[in-house]
Amino acid sequence: MGVSEEGWNLKYRHVYIKNGLGNDTLLIYHCKSKDDDVGLKTLNYEDEFKFQFRPSFFTITVFRCSFAWDGKSHFFNIYDFSRDENNCRDYYWSIMPNRPCRFNFYTRNYYICTFDYF
Repeated sequence: MGVSEEGWNLKYRHVYIKNGLGNDTLLIYHCKSKDDDVGLKTLNYEDEFKFQFRPSFFTITVFRCSFAWDGKSHFFNIYDFSRDENNCRDYYWSIMPNRPCRFNFYTRNYYICTFDYF
């Protein structure tokens, strides 16, 4: 019996990052994993950026991001296989002034904010 993509759940993951910092606040960020680098990006208020990847078969996939605005830097694991694997394939995040918040599909709001953050 072979190992299938379905059995290991190695389908693409989609990460959406939204600037929820407020009017006139530019969000600068850089996300990367051990294998992939999304690059340096900027977002205006309420703009969104999407990237996708496939979790690694051999290692635990973690995408770590640095976020900067108003002269300060913050760091957060926007995707962590250990934390996120059983949730879904689409991860919507809004970067708020004091924490990142994940979208709750049941309530249709960004209020899952109970993570170790910044």
